[in-house]
Amino acid sequence: MRILLVHNFYRQPGGEDTVVYAEKAQLEASGHQVYPYFIYNDSIKSISDKLKTFMNVTYNVKSKSILANIIKTFQPDLMHVHNFFPLLSPSIFDAAQEAGIPSLLTLHNFRILCPTATLYHNGRIQERSLTGASWWTVWQRTYRNSLFGTLAVARMVEYHKKRGTWRTQVDRFIALTPFAQARFVLGGLPVERIVIKPNGAPSPILPAPADEVQPRAGVLFVGRLCEEKGILPLVRLWRDLGVTLTVVGDGPLRPHLLAEAGPDVRLLGQLDAAGVQDEMRKAALLILPSLYYEMLPLVLIEALAEGLPVVASRLGAIPDIIEDGITGLLFDPFDPADSVRTVRQALADPERLDAMGRAARAAYQCRYTADANQVALLEIYRDVLATHRQGLDSRP
Repeated sequence: MRILLVHNFYRQPGGEDTVVYAEKAQLEASGHQVYPYFIYNDSIKSISDKLKTFMNVTYNVKSKSILANIIKTFQPDLMHVHNFFPLLSPSIFDAAQEAGIPSLLTLHNFRILCPTATLYHNGRIQERSLTGASWWTVWQRTYRNSLFGTLAVARMVEYHKKRGTWRTQVDRFIALTPFAQARFVLGGLPVERIVIKPNGAPSPILPAPADEVQPRAGVLFVGRLCEEKGILPLVRLWRDLGVTLTVVGDGPLRPHLLAEAGPDVRLLGQLDAAGVQDEMRKAALLILPSLYYEMLPLVLIEALAEGLPVVASRLGAIPDIIEDGITGLLFDPFDPADSVRTVRQALADPERLDAMGRAARAAYQCRYTADANQVALLEIYRDVLATHRQGLDSRP
């Protein structure tokens, strides 16, 4: 199979980028030919660059032309897009349709429906863009606290809603969880074109029991240190537990966390993949106190792969991933004290904790391995191609 893989990388690397590289490597290892058309936000440097991006974010004619030429030269069977924002724009789907090849879009966030991308702003979840216009975001400067930046994104969102781009130009959408699928359907995407495929992660080499030099202990947080992750209320409440909370990551709230952290909170900053894995193997629990709709955080998959039970928010897609009482425990994210109570409950029963760890590993092996991801992805590709051919055959 010949696959045109398209992705716009942000300045700050994230889970999307990891998924793109992993799926590319898997496809190539399986003998498929992949043409990676990757573009990077690092190219936006000058005021002129920013102005061009602002003008072209709704419909970039140059990007469409570039993709049309690549399609003509490479002759792919399909085009799979992970992110087109902000440099490529949805114009690239017109290039694929006009060339007669099917296209797919993995829905890593809600940007096509709302400039917030996360449906979270001003300390609360806001779904109004799903069923109505998103112009409200402009006055609230939801995109990088910029009036003009938010206007550009809102214009893109509303133009393509009105044009019907998401109903007619994309052959298949890949949602990461059932919850995400339901929200995109609420936002107007055709349910028959949305399939559910979670991301996967390579299986870690687990240490043999004899290599375990110390029992698991403490609670681990891994993620960006920002408001929507719910880390600041958690740190403020982390008193008199007698349990260490290890925080891995960086972000705008780091100075506040340094000021609020008690003696049982360790702030390690950003760690590489090996460092995160090492902390996961030391911890008894991973905690994810998110206040917004997570899509499918790779940190959850990595925790399951390590046999690490998870305590997390009972919110959005998380209950699709963490089975309450089986692979972890869920709590009310808007009641910070409930997270502490849930941690106490989990740590008070070591036998149950051990059982949840085994169940977490089993859940990973069943649904989230790299091999499972590859099988599911290729099945989606084949279905898209078959549906596309049927459409061509049915033409008068």
